[in-house]
Amino acid sequence: MTAITMAPDERTLRGHLAGGGFRSGVESGMWRLLSLEWPFALVAISAAPRGSAPTEFVVRFELSGYPNVAPTGGIWDAEAGTSLPQNKRPKGDKLALVFRADRWVAGDNAMYAPWDRLGLQAHPNWQQEAPHFAWNSSRDLTFILENLHGLLNSDEYIGV
Repeated sequence: MTAITMAPDERTLRGHLAGGGFRSGVESGMWRLLSLEWPFALVAISAAPRGSAPTEFVVRFELSGYPNVAPTGGIWDAEAGTSLPQNKRPKGDKLALVFRADRWVAGDNAMYAPWDRLGLQAHPNWQQEAPHFAWNSSRDLTFILENLHGLLNSDEYIGV
């Protein structure tokens, strides 16, 4: 029998996904894991009802180096296997900023937020200026999911 060796970053993520915080979010309908093909994970995050907008949005995370290195990810069209087009993205001042599609540095491949690897690389000052939202190695993926779920279920979210 051949044993499969898992790298420490993948093993840590899988442990976090099996943990209470992530499972609690799944059980309460806040998010669900669609797939995990290391180092990528697709997670659907529920959104408040808004007109003809979908009830959830998918984020594709790249997780190499997790949790010592912040995840990065962008809003995703799981059916097409590509970034979600601008006209289908969640709208609202904060959401439009987080899911920027203007090719800021990483464009569709990252969130413009202090919890995102590429966001932090573009703005290293965010670690000090926004410590409550900035990634650090003591956090897990649930931290990002809670922030995104909060935005998608706030009064600031206006649909697509």
